[in-house]
Amino acid sequence: MKRISTAALLRAAVVLGVLLCLTAAVGAVPAHADTGAGTVTASALNMRSEPSTSSAVVTTVPRGTVVLVLESSNGWYKVQYQGRTGYMSGDYLTFSSDAEGSFGTGSVTGNYVNVRSGPGTGYPVLGSVSNGQSFSVTGVSGDWYKIGYNGATGYISCDYLSVGGSAAPAQAPASTPAPQTQTAAQGTGVITGNYVRMRSGPSTGYSVLGTYNSGTQMAITGRSGDWYAVSYNGLTGYVYGQYLSQSGVTADVTAMDSTAARTTAGVNLREGPSTSYVSKQVLPAGTNITLTGKSGQWYRVSYGSVSGFVYQDYVTTDTAAAAAAPSGAISSDAGQKIVDEAKKYLGVRYVYGGTSPSGFDCSGLVYYVYRQCGYSVTRTATAQNSVGAKVARADLQPGDIIIFYNAYRSAIGHAGIYIGNNQFIHASSGGGRVMISGLSESYYNTRFYSARRVVK
Repeated sequence: MKRISTAALLRAAVVLGVLLCLTAAVGAVPAHADTGAGTVTASALNMRSEPSTSSAVVTTVPRGTVVLVLESSNGWYKVQYQGRTGYMSGDYLTFSSDAEGSFGTGSVTGNYVNVRSGPGTGYPVLGSVSNGQSFSVTGVSGDWYKIGYNGATGYISCDYLSVGGSAAPAQAPASTPAPQTQTAAQGTGVITGNYVRMRSGPSTGYSVLGTYNSGTQMAITGRSGDWYAVSYNGLTGYVYGQYLSQSGVTADVTAMDSTAARTTAGVNLREGPSTSYVSKQVLPAGTNITLTGKSGQWYRVSYGSVSGFVYQDYVTTDTAAAAAAPSGAISSDAGQKIVDEAKKYLGVRYVYGGTSPSGFDCSGLVYYVYRQCGYSVTRTATAQNSVGAKVARADLQPGDIIIFYNAYRSAIGHAGIYIGNNQFIHASSGGGRVMISGLSESYYNTRFYSARRVVK
């Protein structure tokens, strides 16, 4: 019998130890934080109190609903939806780093926290906020939350804004209702969904007074956070703002003589004088409007048969250049300027959530290029599908924004800029850089969603 040396035994023990360590490492699935948003792909998806199918159901949300993602672990996402926090299975969510929506209220967790004009430390500081201040979260872009700030849009790092919510349904207060800060806005609200609940107070913890379907009109008597105070058939209560379209806003508006004006960038025409109001539509740069009143930093305007409010920074009364190009057409110079700017960044690496020449994601490239050319567009691919005017695929011209489905064709997932000759420039996650691709390529040809025209 051959004797095994001590050295050989030691070598075998070392190898075995390494193999055991590798096995343990492969088997471990550490929790990791994700920020962004998830879109529900199931017909109805349960939000649960814990990351398990055996835990209690907090609420159920329909297909297409966008929820705020706080973190993920072992196939489950911890999410925020309508003031509640819970867990959803990752099998039924498509993840995106950028999204817009009504994500509830966030509370500042530090002092002298900067609010910036864009989602990154390279953007100008709009001001600073202190511990405990609350803001409505209207979007997410990478590691930054989008908020309404002093009549404008601002961004706060996710590290310094805690989005509230409870994993279990909140309990209604025993007697005294929560303090309510009522705005002066009044008018008529129209329910925009089915089975929308009116509650006795401004949160999902309050009792349900009634359930209403799309088209129901209610009198709006005030606002408390993300909730409207309403009156209907003798009942008074609260409806979540996402499901109530407001019209007839009359409060705190100083009338002015009708004045011809035009928009200087793509801008939301809102139902009231703040970013918390619903956008009726996006007016492209150069749209002719009429100013009829002023409320703080917002103009009340009319556009054809539609009226609403536009932030003052995107309006000019110098209308001399309004007719620079025929309606609906894009000037070759304007479109080529967009294309030339985009081509400067060919080869720049793809960075998830990137919006600068140090790295771009798809919508970040579109956002940055348009800004460099003097146009304001929204940050995410989903939101960019609402800017400007819709263009048929057969009518594409250089400078148009192109929107694509995601890989599963279940939601918007990609954006680029058309450069002519059936080609477009985009920041490709698969290619790892800013590159030019053809619309006739199978992947993009079958996932073409729409095109938008911002410049004229």
